[in-house]
Amino acid sequence: MACDNFIPALPFSLTPFNLAQLPALRFGPGIRDQLAAYVAKISRKPLIVASPSVLASQFGQQFLRDLKKVGDPPVETVSGEPSPELVDAIVARTPADVDWVIGIGGGSVLDTAKAVAGLLPTRTSVMDYLEGVGAGKLFPGVTIPWLAVPTTAGTGSETTKNAVLSRLGEFKKSFRHDTLLAKEAWLDPLFLETLPREVLHSTGMDAFAQLLESYTTRKANPITDALAWHGMQLWLNAFEQIERGDAYQKLDAYGWLMLAASLSGITLANAGLGAVHGLAGPIGAFFEAPHGAVCAALLAPVTAANIRALMASDEPAHQQTLHKYAQVGRLLTHRPELNDREALEALVEALETLNRQYGPGNLARYGITPDTIEPVIQNCRAGSMLGNPVVLSDEALINAMTRQ
Repeated sequence: MACDNFIPALPFSLTPFNLAQLPALRFGPGIRDQLAAYVAKISRKPLIVASPSVLASQFGQQFLRDLKKVGDPPVETVSGEPSPELVDAIVARTPADVDWVIGIGGGSVLDTAKAVAGLLPTRTSVMDYLEGVGAGKLFPGVTIPWLAVPTTAGTGSETTKNAVLSRLGEFKKSFRHDTLLAKEAWLDPLFLETLPREVLHSTGMDAFAQLLESYTTRKANPITDALAWHGMQLWLNAFEQIERGDAYQKLDAYGWLMLAASLSGITLANAGLGAVHGLAGPIGAFFEAPHGAVCAALLAPVTAANIRALMASDEPAHQQTLHKYAQVGRLLTHRPELNDREALEALVEALETLNRQYGPGNLARYGITPDTIEPVIQNCRAGSMLGNPVVLSDEALINAMTRQ
């Protein structure tokens, strides 16, 4: 694998940190064929939450046939980003004897399954607990277990404790609690073989953005640094191998990519994110723009703005973050000989290249212009933005969103 000799930057000093519990992880090409038998073993009556494309696939049809040999589980489908109303409706019509939720799909499906599992014991509304826009009630933490089967490699929802829900034009917020973590996550790279290329690229760019931001966030710690660094190596090798088109090696690449996405979920859950996701959240609330594409477009300008602000500071922590950015620049360009200043310039150029290859170029195609972004600016200062290594001005954020 490329750049295995790179060593992540060590922190100047160690400060206290916590590492959240993880789900049990199962990884391997073809393990999805064991899923139905396993679900029948652990559950008397599971609720299946899946994307329509998964259920229509050969795997999905066989999975449902196998489950119906031992029962007739209720099935819910999720298309697009989930809303509070969708979650509440699924909870309301789910039979009382359901004892597991099985989520099979992309991040939106897994977030839905996660939220439903959390609400089934009490049959309350998710709006009681949704951060920033809900009733502000304390979630009791009583859930039923759920199992995550990601079919994309992007959000890392299978390893996080928050479900992202939205109403277009109003908000995009999280339902969050430690007990919402999946009991198990099954990672089968065979799902990525049939994923449309544009979906693979978009979700993959989300995973990389999460890895880079959690590596450079102000809440990073030695464990998340190690996981984020290895995740970026896996991600880079995966994308390069997939683009080369070597069929013999492609399954390995899909496996690397799926692992990178799951690692990004672990690192974001423990270290937080930054300004890319701080903007991407409210952009998703007010514009119909694919999340991964938004992340791809914002990576270079936000990183460049962070680097400029960090270079103007002599704080040791800021200099450490600059060194981290430089390490990523050397990684992405395969040029270990670059000094830090050269590597910082190379990083921004590499992120621009990734956007040209796998992103939208700029966000104007989604209606995001200087005249329309005021709601984003008004709603971007909480959540992920708090983890950014420096505080960026409104002007810097506007420039990042509207650059041509």
